[in-house]
Amino acid sequence: MKLFEIAPKLYLVPLDQDLPGFTSFIGSWIYKGKKTFLVDVGPAATIAVLVKSLEALEVRHLDAIFLTHIHIDHAGGIGDLSLLFPDTPIVCHETGIRHLTDPSRLWEGSLKTLGHTARVYGPFRPAPPNLLHEASRFQEHEIVPIMTPGHAPHHVSYLLSPYLFAGEAGGVFIDISGDNFYLRPATPPRFFLETSIESIDALIATKPSMICYGHFGMNEDAVGMLKTHQKQLLLWKNNIEDEMIRFRQTNTEDFIDRCLHRLLKEDPHLKGFAHMDEAVQERERGFLQNSIKGFTGYLQTVADNP
Repeated sequence: MKLFEIAPKLYLVPLDQDLPGFTSFIGSWIYKGKKTFLVDVGPAATIAVLVKSLEALEVRHLDAIFLTHIHIDHAGGIGDLSLLFPDTPIVCHETGIRHLTDPSRLWEGSLKTLGHTARVYGPFRPAPPNLLHEASRFQEHEIVPIMTPGHAPHHVSYLLSPYLFAGEAGGVFIDISGDNFYLRPATPPRFFLETSIESIDALIATKPSMICYGHFGMNEDAVGMLKTHQKQLLLWKNNIEDEMIRFRQTNTEDFIDRCLHRLLKEDPHLKGFAHMDEAVQERERGFLQNSIKGFTGYLQTVADNP
């Protein structure tokens, strides 16, 4: 079991999966102050790891569990964890409540989209309806929920000053060394660029100090990183749009590979890709391709609706 104290009262739990390249990728955040919170719980397969980390910190009570969104790698284990904390409120986007109460469609969608990866993550189990609370109405414990659709329509970020728990609203972050980092968009289909930009603007307006990513770790220049990610999204738009003009068949693997090759050259924040282990590269290649598909779908919709 690994457990990192990232800042005073703030801990990061790596939820390593039994998949090549899936170490130090999925994380859960524990805040242990006057109140004790959990942000994201990860898949069902690693709930036991999360529980051991809570036990190591002598956490016997959680004041709240906050879910940034209901994708399987962030919320897949919430039903299992709720059995161990039957009095703890679970806070998420209002549209997520019905899916967590009856996660059958979530599980089916995860299997369809992720296949073997979803099976390794493990199935969703229902969360008790009485524990589920709408994030937009939550006003306790100095936590400020911020609606941040983009990566998903049901995405919520949470501000507990000075920390911003941004889920995937600010992209996927990997700290390489020193001031070097890898940052990529998390823009799966269906993606809407304007929505993501507006969500990032909403986060910047809160003037956070430190940004805590769902994938993976923390950066102490939250506003700077959010602005960097906005610029990155626009760079991706311009590059993929240009490739669409050059290469009309956008629904082929060859087109996605052309875009990926170009972005790995043009995007300075993807430079760390070349220094990753082969298994991590393979993981990232799949997510990069899916993010390109999100941009391609968005740009095609814009072109079809001038």
